[in-house]
Amino acid sequence: MIVAKKNEEKEMFNKNLQLLTPWLRESVLEIDEEELWEKVQVDYNEKGYPISSYNEKNRSFQINSTNPLQDAEKWCSSIPLKGKGAVFMYGSGFGYYLFEIFKQKQNHTLVVLFEQNIYLFAAMLYYFDLEPIIKTQKIVFLIGDIEHFAQAFDHLFFSIVFANCTSPAIVFTPIAQRNFKTQYMKIHKYVFSQLGLYTFYIGNDHLDNLIGLHNLLANMESIVLNPYISCLKDKFKDVPAFIVANGPSLDKNIHELKEVQDKGLVISTESAIIPLMKNHIKPDILTIIERTKYTYDYHFANIQYPDDIALLCLGLVDKRVFPSFSGPKIPIFRKQEAINEWINKYVGDGSSIAAGANVSHLALELAVYLGANPIVFVGQDYAYGSEGSTHSKDSIYSQDKGKRAREIIKSKPIVYVEDNGGAIIPSNQLWVDFKKGLERKIATHSHKLIIDATEGGAKIKGAKYDELSNTIEKYCIKSIPYSVNEVILENKSKLSIKERKAGLIKFIKNIKDYVNLFRKLSRESYKGQLTCRKMIRLSQQKDNEKYRNILEKTYQKHINTFQLFIKDDLTRCFSQQVIFVYFYLMNVLGFIDTPEKITEIFKIQYDFFRHLNVVNQSVSVYLEDAIEPLEDLLKKLNI
Repeated sequence: MIVAKKNEEKEMFNKNLQLLTPWLRESVLEIDEEELWEKVQVDYNEKGYPISSYNEKNRSFQINSTNPLQDAEKWCSSIPLKGKGAVFMYGSGFGYYLFEIFKQKQNHTLVVLFEQNIYLFAAMLYYFDLEPIIKTQKIVFLIGDIEHFAQAFDHLFFSIVFANCTSPAIVFTPIAQRNFKTQYMKIHKYVFSQLGLYTFYIGNDHLDNLIGLHNLLANMESIVLNPYISCLKDKFKDVPAFIVANGPSLDKNIHELKEVQDKGLVISTESAIIPLMKNHIKPDILTIIERTKYTYDYHFANIQYPDDIALLCLGLVDKRVFPSFSGPKIPIFRKQEAINEWINKYVGDGSSIAAGANVSHLALELAVYLGANPIVFVGQDYAYGSEGSTHSKDSIYSQDKGKRAREIIKSKPIVYVEDNGGAIIPSNQLWVDFKKGLERKIATHSHKLIIDATEGGAKIKGAKYDELSNTIEKYCIKSIPYSVNEVILENKSKLSIKERKAGLIKFIKNIKDYVNLFRKLSRESYKGQLTCRKMIRLSQQKDNEKYRNILEKTYQKHINTFQLFIKDDLTRCFSQQVIFVYFYLMNVLGFIDTPEKITEIFKIQYDFFRHLNVVNQSVSVYLEDAIEPLEDLLKKLNI
């Protein structure tokens, strides 16, 4: 540990500043220096180590004792660091605890430091040389409150280093527990809630990814021959939008939606369309997020919708949906999703929607994109209704046809949530996760008035509760100048087939490039399997100790090889589930300190490579099969 001497603090600060990532550097430079030293006081003890205290409002307290090194060593000795892939550390302890963690941890262990107090972090930069820590590339600084580091945390999750974090040690420094406990517990809850949400979004099913890829490629004609969602950007500024979900409470007030027509937008989520049509309410927009065959089977097969309803749904829906719909339509690209962004780059215009995990998430983002305000939720229960009902009585899910979906929902364990009146009502974890996802989206749109006009169901944080009749009376006061379907049809008439064709030609060429890349990765994974078999045999030899060096080098080589599968956004999209599963298994195995564990780690890596091989072979086949239909579409555009 290198400490700045008196009168060298500024020099140390400037050195450390250059080592920080740009967002951190900017954050530190925004701090008023006078305010910093009003809050943080630093003196040197008799051995020349800096000791800090902190002033906050009406309280002052010590950050370190006069023996900071001994305190940090004693604290760290009780933490089970051996074999851990990562440490989530809450509070730096003005540097001493952080340096002690690095002294005692293993070289491969990643430290994710959450330092809520940006003043303490900035002060630390003046007194300690952080270069020895930073140059290990095993430290991630997440500084400030949640809103401040949220984007950096997202970036961390979508990087290979995060694979080490599947089984982390959780440590709170004494100062974090003693003086900032409330702040750090809030961060801790957020972090693990967010991790749960990330895992939920990633999913665990490679087949689901392939279905999405297959559907997007199969829907290429609809993508190429229809306008982009950008044609609707802010076209309905300050028009009230009513998002109709299919909760059991919809039956209570669905009839009131008739008063919205022509004075607001009615956006139907997928399964709410049948109840709306049965009640003679024609939505302006039907939106869908699901990719399964049941979307078509339940809501499109043998059903004719009015020609002036617009279908705005993700481009990855079942390939039968778009051709069966006679009205205007726009296939939407999902924002920040690799397959969608890849296709959008060639046959789109860059416009996309952050769809989320639930159709109501997509509907909210659509309403915001269109410029609507206020945005009103109706039938958005996220909870069971009376007698355990799951949906509106008029929906497919309340009929024999929807029995399968209904039974899946009812098989889930009951959890309890608060309703708008403060009562506790039954729900399930899936709905709770969807609700949390919606609440996070609402929080990002604070400039919009979000109203929950659901007469029942769970309380939605961030939404103002009001009765639907009151909301309609207050906001539906003038007619909309034009309809959604009119805007889409007008833009479709201006569509340039020449431009779409040029994009499609480039896309087909890029598909061929990816076929070769996925085949190359498949060969790489097969080579990894063969090497693992050899290492397993060596590890089981009686004189296996003489092979220790080659075993260790091969293990590390494989860790580096795994990074090849996520270097590219598209290859990552298909490999990430396998990556997280097997890094978890390796992390749980812990420190490799016995011959048995050496054998076990190579068995895990063998299975790791085997599953990566399956993934990459299957994707290469899907892409190769797509080339001929796309070339046929290209010929069709020449006519």
